[in-house]
Amino acid sequence: MSTLQRLLGYVRPYLAQLAVAALLLGLSGALMGAVVSTIKPLVNDVLLSGATQGVDPVVEEEVAESGPDILRQVRNLIPIDRISEWAREHAFVEVPLLIVLIYFFRGFLVYFGQYMTVKAGCSVIRDLRQDLNRAVNYQSLDFFHENSSGLILSRILNDTARIQGVATNSLADAVRVGSMVPFMLLVALIHDWRMSLIAILALPFLAFPMIRLGQRLRNAATSSQIFMADVAHKINESVGGIRVVQAFGMENYEIGRFKGALQWMLRADLKAGRAAALGPAIMELFATIAGALLFFVAGFYISRGSLDAGNFTVVLFCLGVLFVSARRLFKVYGEFQQALSAAERVFEMLDREPTIRDLPDSRELPPFSDEIRFENLSFSYGDEMVLKDVDLRIPRGEAVALVGPSGSGKTTLANLLPRFFDPTSGRVSLDGIDLRQATLKSLRAQIGVVTQEPVLFDDTVRNNIAYGLGDCPLEEVIRVARATQAHEFIEQLPEGYDTVLGERGSRLSMGQRQRVTIARALLKDAPILILDEATSALDAESESLVQQALDVLMQGRTSIVIAHRLATVRNVHRILVLDRGRIVEQGTHVELLARNGVYARLHQLQFDVGTASETERG
Repeated sequence: MSTLQRLLGYVRPYLAQLAVAALLLGLSGALMGAVVSTIKPLVNDVLLSGATQGVDPVVEEEVAESGPDILRQVRNLIPIDRISEWAREHAFVEVPLLIVLIYFFRGFLVYFGQYMTVKAGCSVIRDLRQDLNRAVNYQSLDFFHENSSGLILSRILNDTARIQGVATNSLADAVRVGSMVPFMLLVALIHDWRMSLIAILALPFLAFPMIRLGQRLRNAATSSQIFMADVAHKINESVGGIRVVQAFGMENYEIGRFKGALQWMLRADLKAGRAAALGPAIMELFATIAGALLFFVAGFYISRGSLDAGNFTVVLFCLGVLFVSARRLFKVYGEFQQALSAAERVFEMLDREPTIRDLPDSRELPPFSDEIRFENLSFSYGDEMVLKDVDLRIPRGEAVALVGPSGSGKTTLANLLPRFFDPTSGRVSLDGIDLRQATLKSLRAQIGVVTQEPVLFDDTVRNNIAYGLGDCPLEEVIRVARATQAHEFIEQLPEGYDTVLGERGSRLSMGQRQRVTIARALLKDAPILILDEATSALDAESESLVQQALDVLMQGRTSIVIAHRLATVRNVHRILVLDRGRIVEQGTHVELLARNGVYARLHQLQFDVGTASETERG
């Protein structure tokens, strides 16, 4: 299915609105034709009253009757002579008043027609953004590794904004101007079909640059949108890391990077601008040639006495409107080509299938009751092997710690449990059920996660704790906040549990944020818990409070604890030591120290660093 067809699919629910809008705008075009029809008597009987017209009525009638049969039939249907006669008799007062009245009424038609068009267009963009946001939210983690947040935002906001411009104002202009064109042609043909043929023959020449330059506009727009995504990415990067930027005095460097990205985007925009500017210039050239030919033909017919000033003025006015309309339609066409380029990029992201999704035969996972198994499991990122031949059994209620050097595969192993990734080979199972045979919703409902970087939303404390649980009673929120050492500082906030935390929970300290996320996990009450270095970014005092909250959270739950600080995992049931993607040791803290292996070496390194730090402070 083509990009245009897919866009039209989004328009289909609003076709009734657009049909009414087109009718209103079409009527406004017809009224414009009626206004133009009054020009002839105004010119002949008012502006040129008393002057010799030099046109034999018999000759004028013969010219009209010599036109194509279909044109004569149209003239018989439309009482053009009666309109002209009435306008001639009332040219001084009634006709000017009628013109004012027609334009007043036409204003209403244009307003409501354009408003309904814009309303339909905005609804289309709303639906498209909703679908795109839904598609992004259901993507797997590898999608977010491959696409920066700036690029994703550019798709949802900037690319759809280009489509919105065409789907609203440009669409309304196209309908309004396009509905006027046939009426102007009809009026011109009725008054003098010979001269009107010049305009009709010139139209293909006016359309030629529109078609040829449209593709150039589309290509330039694609380049511009790519660079726009890069600009958005750099803004997001520098703002998100502003403390590091300022701490290292790299403000000018980041400004230079951003300036370079803007320069590339400027080049693409200028390329599009050249194509957009060239179109009107070529159109004006062809229009000028057509106008010169028109005056030449008009002079020829006037000299023969077969064309009067009124007819000539009507045709000239109609052709002027046609030319202005053609220019506007060219601009709309260029915007349409740019919108198609944006739509291609939007649909590309919309069509991407999540790598992690429910299989056709997936089923609801029953409540966890027995064990977690990692069976002959391997996992790789592309050609890089991260985990290899992992076999692991975790009984219900056991707390297991994953430790090891950086890059040993600890977080990757934990991420396989909620199916953030699927293993390259082997399987992960709960109570003997392969996780790939279970629905993602039922699987993740049984797993609570607390990450190293606390993830909070720009919402109230209450809503952050009750995230994902709907309308949870405040009493329950307070209960888990007390249990996780968070209630006291929450009560001291300006509006207590109704305080909005700001972006990423900026109103709280790191330790306070982490306790709120632990309260969220406790309220979820999932039987399985993943703690991904939940205390590694905290000072000693905050770590103590957070550890107390974690102890409450872990009670009675099957827990997988990822830790760099070995002192935080001494009390777990079992410690698993990973090195280069394999489990090389496992046991309790005391057992592993006695083996004098990898764990003992890591412990010694941390102990030496700790001792040195104490010595320096002393």
